[in-house]
Amino acid sequence: MKILSDRILYTAGENGYCHNRIPGIAVLPDGTMLVYWECRRGLSDWSVSEIGMKKSTDGGKTWSEERYIASGEGKNTVNNPVMAVFPSGKIVFVWLENYKRIFCRISTDAGETWTEKREIGEGFEQFRPRYAWTVAATGPGHALVTRSGRILIPVWLTSNIENIFAHHPSVCATVYSDDEGLTWHAGEILPTEILGTVDPNESCLAETSRGIHMNSRHVSPIRRRLTALSPTGIGGWQNLHYDENLPDPICAGGMCSDGDTLYFSNCCSEEGRVHLTLSRSADFGESWDKLELNPSGGYSDVCVNPATGTAFVVYESERETLIRLAEVAPV
Repeated sequence: MKILSDRILYTAGENGYCHNRIPGIAVLPDGTMLVYWECRRGLSDWSVSEIGMKKSTDGGKTWSEERYIASGEGKNTVNNPVMAVFPSGKIVFVWLENYKRIFCRISTDAGETWTEKREIGEGFEQFRPRYAWTVAATGPGHALVTRSGRILIPVWLTSNIENIFAHHPSVCATVYSDDEGLTWHAGEILPTEILGTVDPNESCLAETSRGIHMNSRHVSPIRRRLTALSPTGIGGWQNLHYDENLPDPICAGGMCSDGDTLYFSNCCSEEGRVHLTLSRSADFGESWDKLELNPSGGYSDVCVNPATGTAFVVYESERETLIRLAEVAPV
């Protein structure tokens, strides 16, 4: 792999936002790319915020001015944006408000216009008989549209009655829609108790011919990513294990596939959010080739653009003051 470019997309301090967090990236069939992230007015996860977005129609060479596609309206936090893209170009955009309410907007014109927001909490409410959650979150990063047309969103849930703002203890699962975002359902909770995993959270998904791969952050002493495989992405999770080839300092990463090739972005370190790295596997995650993109790092997401044949990694950098974008050639 080879770095072709690495640019700053957004800098803290612009438009009154002091902190840029939780980036995601979506690519349309024609190669149009959308990058989106949390624009926070404070340092906390609970800060008043908006969701910003930029768009490129020329393979990442130039980018639009930022737009704001979800708002905390001066009083709420809006969190963990994810986008699902269909072969038709339809985009389903999902985010949370105050880690409690889940909303959706849809675009059919490459993000130029969006429907009014609609609450879609029914999928999350279906978890309650199994897990009485007090905090819920999507992604982060992007959602997956499978080859069958199902939307899969990785989610994590916290149940903590003593502190309803806490993000632990936690479990991982998916919510899904088989009608392009009209109705939503809860999948199975990942059975991480078989490994004794502590607080699994913040997962990413990708599809290969073997099924749906999930790759998760957690706070267990072993600083390796937790991975699992499902035939459907909504249950039957198998082969749960810690990937010895993917160190992680407890930080969100991103994942996508190009055919049966997996790409994974994260801070490849056990000690801190540094060494932002793109890893590539041609054998379903059995082994990985790696390319360091930046000695700094943070949360990240990755896509492969069909128009350019290259991978794009969007990531936090310089202690979450910058949103950067790297383009990487496969050879």
